[in-house]
Amino acid sequence: MTIRPEAKAYLIRLSMQQQQPLLGDYRQGCFYPNDYGQIVADEWVRSAQNRKGIDLDLWTLAPNGLRGVVFLQPALTRQPEGLAHQKPWLLSSFIASFKAAAAKRINLRRNQLGQPVWQSSYDEQLIADNALLDQVREQILRYNA
Repeated sequence: MTIRPEAKAYLIRLSMQQQQPLLGDYRQGCFYPNDYGQIVADEWVRSAQNRKGIDLDLWTLAPNGLRGVVFLQPALTRQPEGLAHQKPWLLSSFIASFKAAAAKRINLRRNQLGQPVWQSSYDEQLIADNALLDQVREQILRYNA
């Protein structure tokens, strides 16, 4: 998938609360998600499928978080007047709903309702062109190896 001229691509980095290695571990150089990691993976895909205007590209899990590329469709990325300098509304609402759903399922599994699971913010970087998109994808693949 290449960046369509009208779409916007973002690299997203989400971290667990206090960088806890909650999602699995590395064995012999490969990452193995545990039950919590599987919940995060399932919710990432499900949340994108349920959100109009969001398309997932390459993504990966690590013990302490998730990183991936998200495409925002143009008709749904317009910012309200005066908010152009803030994170895109569609992206922020997608991330918030994903984190809430994943945290709820993880906390139900570990019987710790209401406990923080994610860091409160997230990092996003606009991917301006296809050359940068290729570099980001390579980074994700290396991170995954």
